[in-house]
Amino acid sequence: MIRHNIFSEDTQKAVASASAVFRSYPFFMSNYIWCKELLLKRKDPEHAAEAVELGIRHAKMLNLDAYLLPVVYIDWMLPEVFEEFKNQGIPERVFLESMKDIEIWIKVFRKYHEDKAGLDQIEWVFRSITGRVLRFGSLQFEEVTYEFPFLIFKNRQTGESRALACTGLKVDQEGYFSGTNGRNINRESETYLRFLEGTVTGFSPDLKLGVLNMEKAVTLNLSDWVLQLAPGEKAVAVHIPEGADLSPDNIDTALEAAKEYYEGSLLVCDSWLMDPHLGFILPEKSRIISFMERFYKMPLKADRPQILERVMGFDCSMEKLENYPCSTSLQISLKKYLLEGKEMFTTAGFLPWK
Repeated sequence: MIRHNIFSEDTQKAVASASAVFRSYPFFMSNYIWCKELLLKRKDPEHAAEAVELGIRHAKMLNLDAYLLPVVYIDWMLPEVFEEFKNQGIPERVFLESMKDIEIWIKVFRKYHEDKAGLDQIEWVFRSITGRVLRFGSLQFEEVTYEFPFLIFKNRQTGESRALACTGLKVDQEGYFSGTNGRNINRESETYLRFLEGTVTGFSPDLKLGVLNMEKAVTLNLSDWVLQLAPGEKAVAVHIPEGADLSPDNIDTALEAAKEYYEGSLLVCDSWLMDPHLGFILPEKSRIISFMERFYKMPLKADRPQILERVMGFDCSMEKLENYPCSTSLQISLKKYLLEGKEMFTTAGFLPWK
């Protein structure tokens, strides 16, 4: 039953065909045993992915279907993964929801590899295998180290949220971190953060627009404001799987279901789905807009906007955009918007949820 809920029929056929071939080589059995130990005992998806990458390299030398190797390994260890989830008290429905991400990325691989089954987003998928990333309905959740360069505060009386940028960040003329999207810098400022006599002074982002206001520093009285989250602390990140239903009811259900499993009063997210500029290319009542507007937004430095790969395609770039084919209304609107010289941004966000 589990296997049929994890893989499509086409993937199952590809795995069945390749499984016996890989089993016939002692190297792959040894590689699999080490990978399984890293995932199920050590909970180390990063090093497990490195081990599999070396297995893929070995399979290429033997002219085997190399990128099917991680899928075969997952198929082999799936019963033990299920038992591990059960031992952690994670219900079967959450296990099955969480494993859906594997087939999503196999589908993406097929799109760019002539409909062949395979997997190249290995480390990310292995986070689900270890239980680090769990899916509840429309959303995935993960305990992470908070890294956004902002301190997040909450007003003790009103519950209002504010954020202050950390020290030494270069900011361009429009309030984005210098180098974001490779954009030109006409004027550059630098942030500072000063704690003095029960106050903290720094530069605050517009939490609706996701840009830093460098015109005037903000001072918060720490008797009125409590620090909720600072870089280096544990946080809960939310991820949005491809094809997720972002209707308000489904998002509410996902958030409510996850509360039982995670500590913390804030969710953090970085995504193209956080970008306020989506309001220029989507209808006001769009589910994506509704989801985006739940979050307080802050700038994030990225070399190029994530929306290019996630909406247009992983092989798309600004250089290819003019001749890149469109098949959805969102792709058409995005292409028109960008070719007019306008910008989209990968954006950071946070959401009070408890």
